[in-house]
Amino acid sequence: MKRRFMKVVSVLVVLALFLSLAACSSKSSSSADGKVTLKVLDWNTTNKKEAQKAIVEAVKKELPNVTLQFENINWDKDFNSVMQTRIAGKQLPDIIMIKGGDHPKYAQFLMDLTNEPFMKQFPDDVRKALKVDGKDYAVPYTANFQGVFYNKQIFEENHIQIPKTWAELMDVAKTLKSKGITPFTSHFKDYQMGNSANQFATLEVFSKYPEWGSDLQKGKVSFGKSPEYKTTFEHFKDLYENTEKDPFGVDFTGAADLFANGKTAMWIIGTWAPAQIFKNNPDFKLGFFPTPAVDAENTKLIMQSDYTWSASKATEHPKEVKKVLEILASDKNLAKEYINQVQTQSLLSDVVPDVQSDYVNDINTAKNAGVIDANIGNVQIPWPYQQQYTTYIAEWLLGKKTLDEALKATDDFKSKVKFQTN
Repeated sequence: MKRRFMKVVSVLVVLALFLSLAACSSKSSSSADGKVTLKVLDWNTTNKKEAQKAIVEAVKKELPNVTLQFENINWDKDFNSVMQTRIAGKQLPDIIMIKGGDHPKYAQFLMDLTNEPFMKQFPDDVRKALKVDGKDYAVPYTANFQGVFYNKQIFEENHIQIPKTWAELMDVAKTLKSKGITPFTSHFKDYQMGNSANQFATLEVFSKYPEWGSDLQKGKVSFGKSPEYKTTFEHFKDLYENTEKDPFGVDFTGAADLFANGKTAMWIIGTWAPAQIFKNNPDFKLGFFPTPAVDAENTKLIMQSDYTWSASKATEHPKEVKKVLEILASDKNLAKEYINQVQTQSLLSDVVPDVQSDYVNDINTAKNAGVIDANIGNVQIPWPYQQQYTTYIAEWLLGKKTLDEALKATDDFKSKVKFQTN
């Protein structure tokens, strides 16, 4: 009797566990009345509630039977690990926001959108930057621009000109320090080192050698023997010597607070930052200029396809998923509301933000000087590799490694990286 009782208890425990796992599933669900719930994985961390609300309402208007259920994660800390876990468990959500340049890592698990009519609305150059083996796996949605945001009031009061080269940028830093002003805001506690590494490498390495990462895989080049990559690393020392006292103790939110309140003059970052800056100080006079390269001809505006929408090819509701992607690709009112919320740029034609700011005008001016796609670096050198080698840069800055040792460690790490390029 006791044995039979224990078997019943065991069955109930297993059943309860199964139901619990089912409740946490990333898959969509449907009901007898035809209503469908689609799971959406979203790494947008800027005004995400307002932006998601706009999407939910637009979808509900066109598809009354479809409900979107968002799950929010942090891209730089969690996205890759969450995706790998979901892939291993065959539990990818129906729709996934993927950062531009990350698609080669996940393409085999994504829906092929190449022949979908709504993809024809995007220019070939925008689609080309996101293609994997000639196929579309993502709806382009927004672009970010990366460079140097600066406090226009500080620059104007001190009669500082916009620098065109890295040497001129360091001269600006020297002038600011002589006046008791901290030149740069830095937040080395989180992702800024990885982002800055990509900016510096895009300008100093990939603008000259677009296939440098492919050559690295083939053993034709190395970090230790590359003067351009050595320069990329050395830029961090210049930044470290001209920033706040403990950048390793500051995160993005703290950096935005320092900058918005006039404690520093410049911030090397992307267009996801202004929303937080103006949240802290609505009257801030914000300017922008391209991150200077060593050579003036390589000083270009860095652009990147940022927020993109993909779908799991294993979704149980492909018809509804494609319709949602079509709405995202074609609803220009939604696109405008979205970029107004997150203060970025749309990749849908004729969609411009309502934001009125000097920095927007500066970006438009900078476009005329030339634009370079940040994805060439991100695809060539996978983001986890970039994150890892910035730990070696940090050890060098903190005196735990020499510069040559940091470069050698970056080369040594290559054997642990899975490269996937399109």
